[in-house]
Amino acid sequence: MEDSNKAEYFANKLCLAIGQSNLSISEIAKRLGLPINIIINWQQGKVFPKLSSLVKLAKVFNKNVSWFINE
Repeated sequence: MEDSNKAEYFANKLCLAIGQSNLSISEIAKRLGLPINIIINWQQGKVFPKLSSLVKLAKVFNKNVSWFINE
């Protein structure tokens, strides 16, 4: 999978996880210790998170890392 496709796929999964949760973008950013704009960039498929952030994100949503990245 190309990097741009990987980021888009991740963005779709992130939006799905956010929609299924009661968490705001600011709450997610706070739990991850990251600026809100990073989460927004992930949501928009502009960038793919670092592995360390992906692991933390999976914990926030109680999902496996593979859920976010595997088709």
